[in-house]
Amino acid sequence: MGARPAPPGAIIKMWKPEKNSLHVDSRTSPTPHGRHHDDPAAVTSNVRKAGLICTSIEAEDPDNRIRLTVDYPKTRNDYTPFLNMEVKIDKDGTLDTRLYRKPQKKLPTLHSSSHHPLSVKEHTIVNMYETADNVSSNSTNKHHSERMVDELLLNNGYTNRVLDRIKDRRKNKRSTPPRRSRDREAPDTVTTPKAPLPSDRRTPKIKEAAKSLQIPARVATTPGKKLRDTLTSSRPLDKKKCPNNDCRTRTAPNNSGNCRDRNPVHEVKCGHPECRQNGTGLHNGETHRPIGDRPTEHPRSANNPTAKSHKDTPLAKHHATHHQDSHPNPELKVPQHTPTTADRKIKEARPIPKNKPDPNNRDEQTEPRKHLV
Repeated sequence: MGARPAPPGAIIKMWKPEKNSLHVDSRTSPTPHGRHHDDPAAVTSNVRKAGLICTSIEAEDPDNRIRLTVDYPKTRNDYTPFLNMEVKIDKDGTLDTRLYRKPQKKLPTLHSSSHHPLSVKEHTIVNMYETADNVSSNSTNKHHSERMVDELLLNNGYTNRVLDRIKDRRKNKRSTPPRRSRDREAPDTVTTPKAPLPSDRRTPKIKEAAKSLQIPARVATTPGKKLRDTLTSSRPLDKKKCPNNDCRTRTAPNNSGNCRDRNPVHEVKCGHPECRQNGTGLHNGETHRPIGDRPTEHPRSANNPTAKSHKDTPLAKHHATHHQDSHPNPELKVPQHTPTTADRKIKEARPIPKNKPDPNNRDEQTEPRKHLV
């Protein structure tokens, strides 16, 4: 189940054998019957009927790859594992459930000394306790499930003081009534600035400052550079080289990178003598894709300006209006490389009022507003 298409593939694979076996033979039709991806569950009167159900499903598989195992309680007081919980049916017919952890799973989880923000660790611990409560059917089972989580976290470096503090916070959160959404006015524009994690103490202060000033922003922290980033690179000190020998991007003015660099801000000038003399045909642009794609895309759109895929591009409009019969020879200039989308949009919009490029439209001026606070 590690790949994304695996769960729907398992559902499709198991559906037809179940349809041809359980819904045809009344002797093997359990009540109730359910399945989570490729893990079926059913209630039967004895282990022999459970094995018969598994055999009938396996027999309907044309590839003969489905193999089902039976987990059946040996006594009436035993629990049967299913997914992340244990299940038992009491004498009165009630369902008794509690948290289950496979013996094959190792003890290490998110360690207390890991390179993660403190908030991430606390939310992970809270979710583990929430799962323990959700899969437990009564107070006795909740105590059993919480004790399993306690033992797991204690083995990963967390102290009883930290766990008690998180448990008390969960209890207080449950007792506090939730705030109504009407009390808060939704901002018109919300941006998410990301910054390397300064410290676990400073990050809440930054969020509180943004909240007190009513800045429509959600502060998101990203982990800093890890030792793994350097150790997993085979040649970390080598400089990036352009993979193409005849690359036009490498010879572009002001370009300090190579044709595989992303997030560049560039300028494209029309190579026609009249445009050079009059100072027209200048286009300020940006792209999140590699800059090496631009020297081929702009001449292609200018060569065929009436094509459906090119007619809305800047140079196609310029050549369709001024140079219908001439061969385009645009010049590329890469003045800046940017790290993020917001920087790219802002640095593209800044020179447009000064240069007043005719192929550009007004969308470049309004686009940065989406990324500004």
